[in-house]
Amino acid sequence: MAQSIAETYMGARGALPFEDMAQSGAVSGAIAASGDAVTLALAAYNGAVFAWWGTFAGVGLAFEASYEPNLTTWVAISALPAAGGAPVTSLSNQSAANAYEVYAPGALAVRVRSTALTSGPVNVRAIPVAMMQDVAPAVAGGAIDFNAVSSSSNKLIGDVAVSPRATSAGLASVARLVSAAASTNAATVKTSAGRLYKARGYNAATSARYLKLYNKASAPTVGTDAPVVTLALAPSKEFDLDLLPIGQYFSTGIAYALTTGAADADTGALTAADVVGLAFWYA
Repeated sequence: MAQSIAETYMGARGALPFEDMAQSGAVSGAIAASGDAVTLALAAYNGAVFAWWGTFAGVGLAFEASYEPNLTTWVAISALPAAGGAPVTSLSNQSAANAYEVYAPGALAVRVRSTALTSGPVNVRAIPVAMMQDVAPAVAGGAIDFNAVSSSSNKLIGDVAVSPRATSAGLASVARLVSAAASTNAATVKTSAGRLYKARGYNAATSARYLKLYNKASAPTVGTDAPVVTLALAPSKEFDLDLLPIGQYFSTGIAYALTTGAADADTGALTAADVVGLAFWYA
């Protein structure tokens, strides 16, 4: 019984809609020497399945199609293993049963031809197939390199994670300053490249204090090092710096200091406990 157009052919290309797989139009033959071929006229079909079996060794095979009426000129065509895999136009040193599919729209005939044979014969059956489409055209047998597109060693293609990360990690750590000392409190959050996603705390002083962030892998030299950003902390008020979901990237490290003045060169030290409950979320 012929399959309907709604049915699918499960082959090397996956689930392919097709009109008919014509067992009645199949051709059988044998390859007994190099140069022998089994040829299948396509007529209303645009592809075929070549299957072979028997006791043989050292067999080379080429997949070809002819587009001219005399069938004297043949060109190489791509074939996919029915079990799945990369496309080929030829095979070498075959010694076991196998099956390959070819897709050749517009061709008058397709064939599998022996290019070498140590011992045989090889029994071959060619079955015509009418496919509605080829679902493995330009990328057939190709490979997408999921390591090719990256940023700071973070593989981006195929990465479906939604959590923040410095490179490939998620939101990993929290650094804390429970209560500011009577100094600039210069310190590091992270000693390597990373991203800062959040900073939260309370300015207990009656005047503004300044949180300065540095791109450094060590504690900053306050007044000499230039901060990446300086944030004014309103007096007697909680502060909450939220940089999610992207975060601020620091290529060297994440460091900070607290001062009484806004200028980059300011070295004004805090009074003890001016800032309390300071926490940094980073990766």
